Amino acid sequence: MKVFQFYGVNFYEANYSLIIKLLIKKGGYVVMPAASALVNIKSNSVYYNALKKSTVAIFDSGFFCILLLVFKFLKFEKFSGYKFLKLFFNDKNLKNRRILSLDPTAKDSKLNNSYLKFNKFKFIRNYICPIYERNNIKDKHLLILINKYKPHIILINIAGGLQEPLALYIKNNSNNKLISICSGAAISFFTGSQAKINDLIDNMYLGWLFRILHNPKIIMRVLKSFNLIPLVYFSKPKIM
Repeated sequence: MKVFQFYGVNFYEANYSLIIKLLIKKGGYVVMPAASALVNIKSNSVYYNALKKSTVAIFDSGFFCILLLVFKFLKFEKFSGYKFLKLFFNDKNLKNRRILSLDPTAKDSKLNNSYLKFNKFKFIRNYICPIYERNNIKDKHLLILINKYKPHIILINIAGGLQEPLALYIKNNSNNKLISICSGAAISFFTGSQAKINDLIDNMYLGWLFRILHNPKIIMRVLKSFNLIPLVYFSKPKIM
């Protein structure tokens, strides 16, 4: 696996199987920072710390990959949250694992539970997350559920910037060697609660466009991604 360090965050260029094996071996959590979230590493120390302490970061953002190629002449293959989850849902080795889905709303919880059942996961629990304080994430009720249910894998389906610190909180406060997947709203591509995309759209780096067409309100979040340009330009990348 090729490891690329960006401001102390270790991004892995590896296939799904290698990442899952690493997570099973080490535990912890995988992050998939979108460009609009990655721009916050200078302004949000809680989020930045959670990224740095992740087990694996993957190249979810096609825009990030393009900027690295243009400014640093480094070519990395995009590995989106959409693609990761598609492989996860089809992973026969995980069907008997206990899954805990952390969801933003009751509607999402119902949709996500149904989709996991449709994909033949046998042991599923859902938890509707409260509104967390962005800089001080705590959830004792969640920890009680984790200690009782003892999930093997936690799918964190809440917003970027919150899910990563929540994953670190779980890691620091749980005795179980579990895996957290910070895939945010990516599961919504499959359940239909946001714009549905396919492999072609994902491979062409056009997921952002279809999300805007589905929900024009997110356009400001997409435009925020351009703040990543100076971060990449002035970075001192390291390949390990």
